[in-house]
Amino acid sequence: MKQRINLYQAGLKPKQETMALASLFGLVMLVLTISLLAWGGMQWQQRQQIQINKLAEQQLQRQQEQLGLLQQALLQRQPAKALVVERDQLQRRVEQQIALQQYLTAQQVQADYAYSVVLQQLVDADISSVWLTHFKLRPGSSELQGLTLAPATVPGWLESLRHFNYFKGQRFNELRLTQLPEQQAVQFHLIAEQGD
Repeated sequence: MKQRINLYQAGLKPKQETMALASLFGLVMLVLTISLLAWGGMQWQQRQQIQINKLAEQQLQRQQEQLGLLQQALLQRQPAKALVVERDQLQRRVEQQIALQQYLTAQQVQADYAYSVVLQQLVDADISSVWLTHFKLRPGSSELQGLTLAPATVPGWLESLRHFNYFKGQRFNELRLTQLPEQQAVQFHLIAEQGD
């Protein structure tokens, strides 16, 4: 068994690979060409991106200018005169209707109160021989219609009505009595107006 190795033998020496100057120069030129092409491509791509950004900025600026012009136009724009007149008329009409509704509501409340008072007074003046079938109450006048079996009691009933507030100052200036055919009842019709 061999325990020594002779490293100085030609077969054990590492082979040195050498490159010719022309090959080295070609390799350097290839690397340089690839680097220049890559750099040129990046520059071209950067210029393209800059142009795209400039176009986008110009478009954005134009749109902002248009938006500003539209906002100014909206601020300066006045509605059509016909629409303003129509709006004012509708507003006045609505206000008039609200006022009319409030007035009618107030009148209804007053009328309800007045009728309830008058009806209470008619109940207080009620006698068994007189029946009211119809009545109209207007400011300053009254009209009463009814039936009675005893016509002589009608004037006394009228006299009792004069003492109530609603009928004060009213004069019963017309009284018509009509005998109903084939009946005992007599129909009466009274008209009263505000007296002097």
